[in-house]
Amino acid sequence: MIAHRPRAWWVAGWIAVVLLFAVQWFAYDAARGDADRWFHYLWWSFYTWGVLTPIVVAFALRHPIDSSTWRRAVPLHVAASLVIVALEIFAEVLIGLHTHAEASLLGIARHYFGRHAQVGLLTYWVIVVAVELHHLRDAARQRELRASRLEAELSTAQLEVLRAQLHPHFLFNTLQAATTLVHDDPDAAADMLVRLSELLRVSIDEAHVQEVPLRRELEVLELYLGIQARRFGDRLQFVMAIDPDAREVMVPALILQPIVENAIGHGIARHKGADTVTIAGARDGASLRLEVRNQSGTLDPDGTRPSGVGLANTRARLEQLYGDRQGLELRGLRPNGVSAELVLPWHTAVTQ
Repeated sequence: MIAHRPRAWWVAGWIAVVLLFAVQWFAYDAARGDADRWFHYLWWSFYTWGVLTPIVVAFALRHPIDSSTWRRAVPLHVAASLVIVALEIFAEVLIGLHTHAEASLLGIARHYFGRHAQVGLLTYWVIVVAVELHHLRDAARQRELRASRLEAELSTAQLEVLRAQLHPHFLFNTLQAATTLVHDDPDAAADMLVRLSELLRVSIDEAHVQEVPLRRELEVLELYLGIQARRFGDRLQFVMAIDPDAREVMVPALILQPIVENAIGHGIARHKGADTVTIAGARDGASLRLEVRNQSGTLDPDGTRPSGVGLANTRARLEQLYGDRQGLELRGLRPNGVSAELVLPWHTAVTQ
């Protein structure tokens, strides 16, 4: 709203109106060859429009002119302009009678009305137009702010949907793995369910957290790795190769779990024998480069691999959070294996 503008702008606008009226009046008299000293016009403008300007501004704010109000507002402003100018001229007449005692009331009234009526009306409408222009600018700014807030809320909602889609997908896969061990290894199944419950607790506690330090992401990932280690036993090994200075970098919460799940699901889960999944992280210029690779996975002949819900949602989350400052790429390794490389902006948490 205009009332929230700094006081300096109010003072500057008030001075501008006083000077505007004084300049108009001086130019009008100068064109007729009857100009007085400049200070006379400035002094007179100060005592008339210096007082009237706040009244006009208040009236213009109370009765704005727009597409829905102009039929009522324009006649009101026409009437108000006549009243305001009449008051201005009346004040000038009173001052003129005091300073020119020898002049008649009718002569002084005719003199000021002839000289100041047009200038006063012009000054009134200049003030009204200035207020309306500011109102339009302020309204446009408010629309931009509302649009920005709506866009941010939409982006947040989309991120929450993407994260929510990961939960049932991961939950289903883990429960399915636990059921396979219930009869053969009840202790392993119980351990998997305990780790799963802790994962779900963390997920609920941090449901609205979009970014966490990488060290926190690795702590949560350890719960998932424990579940998979129970599932595959000695056939599956994990290797962590994270640079110490990268552990405080902010990353999307639960960003590594679907990538590791993809490496396991398209690696050891589809091939006999053993496998090693490596999670690496290091700085690469202004980016954090994370890599998850296995030793048994393969890409399709066209160089791709079905990504499923996990990687698809991961790509969508990254795009929502970082735009073109991120990347997720799959590439085949020789003789076997697949690497998923994740590139994120390098930034740490802002400390208060």
